Amino acid sequence: MHKKILALSVAGLLLFSCSETEIIDTNPTETQIKNDPNLTSLGLKITADKSDANIFENIDFKLSQKNQSTYFGILADYLDVLTFKISNTEGEKIIFEKTQNGNSVTTSFNYHFYYQGNYTATIEGFKDGKKIYSDQTSINVSDNNDFLAVNWNGFTSTGTSVGYTNTLQKNTLGFYSGFENQHPFVTVTNMWDNMQSYSDSQIKQMDKEYLYNYLVKYYSNPTYSEGNGNTDLKSIYTQNFKKSIKNDIPVNIWITAKNKIALMKQHSATYPSSFYGYIITAEPNN
Repeated sequence: MHKKILALSVAGLLLFSCSETEIIDTNPTETQIKNDPNLTSLGLKITADKSDANIFENIDFKLSQKNQSTYFGILADYLDVLTFKISNTEGEKIIFEKTQNGNSVTTSFNYHFYYQGNYTATIEGFKDGKKIYSDQTSINVSDNNDFLAVNWNGFTSTGTSVGYTNTLQKNTLGFYSGFENQHPFVTVTNMWDNMQSYSDSQIKQMDKEYLYNYLVKYYSNPTYSEGNGNTDLKSIYTQNFKKSIKNDIPVNIWITAKNKIALMKQHSATYPSSFYGYIITAEPNN
């Protein structure tokens, strides 16, 4: 697995039971197009190194053609742009583009799925704004983990944060695995692309909203939330979690069959007034 090690930045390109995890329908119908015969003869295809994968498992996508020794620049004879997208996923990646200064092409890249589901990865070629070519491959993504990218059985400390990116999202989730008093725990942080485009307060609010919505989509609404009749969420946390809380403040808590999960306002352990941002902390429910 091509895991990226996070240390303030990420280099490179880049649920439980079925009753508790939303299974995504990722096969929308789309009108078939007639492929340009020139591109068909080239055998232009998108391939994946596996058709079945686990969430957060690395998948390598490759752009291929019949004659791999032929430079992909020949695509400029037939295409202006070639894009990559995944069903039920926002955004797309340009993997070939004809420009005045030459051609830009990406022939391989990796991807990590954040949700289970049946997905279709598609390339689409355009000429003069008209779609003239399409090819696709399917990937079935399962969830055989206990908590997102982590399994509690055989749990080990990572020693540093490990980031899982994909080429379509504008953010990266980073996982730190460790022990406190021999009890395992995981913290999950979020990092945005082009962070210099946002203020510190904007980033914190964006992190809060993204992490909360991600957990709600994955595990449903939280068991406990601040401002919802649970005025002493810190006390609820200390009653349920083994990991010390220090100066952090719980915002939402999920208690599930396998996990105890909290969305936290992270503060400095020595300077309580220093607010770092929002993180997720989780540990096994046993």
